[in-house]
Parts: sequence; C-alpha cells; structure tokens
Amino acid sequence: MNLKTFKVLLRFVPFPLVAVLAGVLIAGPAEDSPEPAKAVAESPEAHAELRKIRDGISRLLDENTRLKDENAQLRKENQQLRRLLAERAGAGKTVGPANSPTDASNAAVPGGESTLTYWISTSNGQRHNSRCRYFKTTEGRLGAPDEGKACKLCGG
Repeated sequence: MNLKTFKVLLRFVPFPLVAVLAGVLIAGPAEDSPEPAKAVAESPEAHAELRKIRDGISRLLDENTRLKDENAQLRKENQQLRRLLAERAGAGKTVGPANSPTDASNAAVPGGESTLTYWISTSNGQRHNSRCRYFKTTEGRLGAPDEGKACKLCGG
C-alpha cells in the first residue's frame, strides 16, 4: 500500500469509528427488557367504555353494509339509464339547441336521401362529418354540408 492510499484511508476512517463507538456507548446502558404491559382495569367504567366502542363499531359496519347496497342499486340504475340513452341515440334522436328531442327522420328529403349528414356543434358552430370523433358526441344537431364552420380535424 502506498503512502497516498494510506492518507486517504486515514481521512475517512475516523468518522465510521466514531459512529461505532458512539453506538456502543449509547446502547450499553439502555435496558433491553421493557416493562410488561399493564393489566386492564376491571372496573365498570372500563366495561362501559368497551361496550360503547363495540356498539360504535357495529353501527359503522351496519352503515358500511347499507352504503354498499345503495352503491350497488345506484350502479344498476346507472346502467339502465345508459342503456336507455343508447337506445334513444340509436333510434336517431338527438338533443337540439333548445334541449328538445328531434328525430333524424324529420331531416329526410322526400326523395328518401337525407341531406343532413353533418353534425353542427351548438357551442362553437363547427361542422363535423360522420368519421369525425366529435360527430354526435357534443351537444348539437344534424346539419347540411354548407352550415357552420368546417372542423379542422375532419374537414367538415
């Protein structure tokens, strides 16, 4: 071992040595056996307190069960509402600007072809074609190809 390595080791050895010695000096007088746990007092007040705690726990468990049942019921209702909404949207009904349902069959031309194949968003007046991700997903109505501003994503 050369002299430089020895000097570096001497520089870093004192700190770990001091830490070990301090740990030994502190741990030496410490007691390894803690006091045994004190026995619970057998007084009527302690029994009343314990009964109160048990009653509170049972009330909380009952409330938890009731809330779980209520959540399950709300999930079922939510699924039913979503199913009804999907059926309504599948039947061609949309929400118009005045939040009144409008049927898509009203937009049909007497020749049988519908000229209202674009979706006009009521919030910003943009026109979306049927391949756009905003088609019938925003609040709006069916419209003609020359209505509103063209969407920058789909070209309207």
